[in-house]
Amino acid sequence: MDKESIAVEELLRRYVAGDRDFQNIILEYADLSGVELQNIDLTGAQFNYVNLSGINLNMCKLGSAEFWYCNFRDAKILSCNLESTRFFDCYFRGVNTSACNLTRTHFIRINFEYAKIYGFGDEPCECWDITREDGVFIPGFAFNPFLSSYKTSR
Repeated sequence: MDKESIAVEELLRRYVAGDRDFQNIILEYADLSGVELQNIDLTGAQFNYVNLSGINLNMCKLGSAEFWYCNFRDAKILSCNLESTRFFDCYFRGVNTSACNLTRTHFIRINFEYAKIYGFGDEPCECWDITREDGVFIPGFAFNPFLSSYKTSR
């Protein structure tokens, strides 16, 4: 399926009108800080340079989405499907995930300081060059460095 660029104003207008299907959209250089989005389907979406600080995502589908250079500071990502989602060079300081499917989620060059990463999955998330919640930098590749909070469903 082809991806379609969308402006933040159109996304918000359609969302308020009741549309929840935003699969395969491309959103760039936008500000969604502090917005609350529930039950939105962003499967396969691509976000580039988007400010998502303080966003509240609840019961959203983000599977196979890609986030490049996005600011998620203090975001709440609750009961969302993040299966096979990829995050590149994103800022996750203070992020709270709860009851999210983290199966095969990729985190590349992410700062997780003060974040609370809770979730489940059939396969572990994969991380490269991350800073953990406690401020410890982990260079290179690591499977699931959130051992205290990540639970597998097996």
